[in-house]
Amino acid sequence: MSRSLLTAVIVAAVAFGPAARAAVVITALSSQLEIRDDFFGRYDPVDVDGDGTVDFTFGSNSSAIGIQTERSNRIVIRIDPPPNIGGPPTSLPPGYALSSTLVTEGFGDFSWASSDYLGGYVSPGENAYVVISIVLSTGSASDFNGRGGVGFEFHAQDGIHYGYFDINASKGYAGLTLYGWAYESQPGVAILVGQVPEPSALVLVGLASDSSFFISMFWYFYKELEPHLQRAHAGHTQDAAGQQMGRPCSRSVA
Repeated sequence: MSRSLLTAVIVAAVAFGPAARAAVVITALSSQLEIRDDFFGRYDPVDVDGDGTVDFTFGSNSSAIGIQTERSNRIVIRIDPPPNIGGPPTSLPPGYALSSTLVTEGFGDFSWASSDYLGGYVSPGENAYVVISIVLSTGSASDFNGRGGVGFEFHAQDGIHYGYFDINASKGYAGLTLYGWAYESQPGVAILVGQVPEPSALVLVGLASDSSFFISMFWYFYKELEPHLQRAHAGHTQDAAGQQMGRPCSRSVA
C-alpha cells in the first residue's frame, strides 16, 4: 500500500549581478521517513535533483544502516586511522561549509569519498555500502549522536553540486530518520549544512542586501516508496523499500 507525500521544494536565489545567481534547493519530506529493516534488507534510492537518476541509496538490515554513492558521487567521511581503510559517514553540524575543500581544523580528518573507497566508483548492480550505524552483539558504532548532516556531492549535466542529507541517527540503533535534503543549484558553489524545516514551518523571508534577492516556493507531490517493490540488487532480488525519492510530478503550485 502506498500514500502520497507532499514535499516542499524552496528555491532561494541571491543574484550578485545580472549573470550570477546562487540558489539553494531544499526538499523537506512532509512525513519524516524512518529507514530501518528488521529482516533481510531494505533499499531506499534517492534522486536528489529529480532528473530521474538515482544519486544515492540508503540500505538497511537488522544490524546496520548505510549509504551507497551511485557512480562517481561522493559523501563526506571521517577517515579511520591505519590499518583501517576509509571511514564512516560523519555527522556534520549546522553551518559547516561543503565545497571541494573540506575544513578539518577543529572537526576531524574529513575527506570526500565514494562508498567504494578503493575503486572510487560504484557501478550499476554493485553492492558498496558504507555504514552509518551498526549494532552487533559485541557492540555498536556510529559517528552520529542525534540529528546531523551527511555531506554529499553529485554529478549533474552542468557539473558537480554540493548538498547534504538531514538525518537523525545514533549508536545503538540500526536505522535512521530522514527529514529531507538540500543542494546548491549552481555547480561548484559551496553550501552550508543546516536542518531541513518541516513544510508547515517554511516561511518566505526577505533579505536586505545590495544585490537583488528572490525566493519562490513550489509544492510537488511525491509518491512514497512502495514497500513491496522487487528490486534486483547485487546479483539477486530482494524486497526493496520501493520507488526512488525525489522525483517531482508535473503538478506545481506557486
